Amino acid sequence: MSMDQDAGLADVLAANEHFYDVFRSGDMAAMYELWSARDSISVYHPNWPGISGRDDVMTSWHQVMVMGEPPAVFARNSTVIRQGKAAVVFCTEVIEGNEMTASNVFVLENGTWKLTCHHARPLPVGDDAGNSGDEPGEAEDGDGRV
Repeated sequence: MSMDQDAGLADVLAANEHFYDVFRSGDMAAMYELWSARDSISVYHPNWPGISGRDDVMTSWHQVMVMGEPPAVFARNSTVIRQGKAAVVFCTEVIEGNEMTASNVFVLENGTWKLTCHHARPLPVGDDAGNSGDEPGEAEDGDGRV
């Protein structure tokens, strides 16, 4: 990986960390600036239906951050997949000791990484966390061939 690629990934990770900083702060003006100006954005808050469209997405953040108490949420174990001017960050969100899985989709607009989608859901616990019976990458007959 070249130094330019490393810097690009670092920029995406910094944008992701900034998102969580703003999330914790409850600063709606900063949250508004983090998101793409496009109308084709979406958010999937845990246990909410999917929300799309800039106005509805921003209204949902207002409900989470202003009408409620902004949670003390932190991103851990972040991984970036970048393709040109688009990147996805997969991470674990930690909120008051509870963990969720999250994906944040960014696009590069005017030199700044902007969110286009945030999706978070609780990690499975107990029996739900067990193996479904199929190992990833195994063929149906289990012989390892695809």
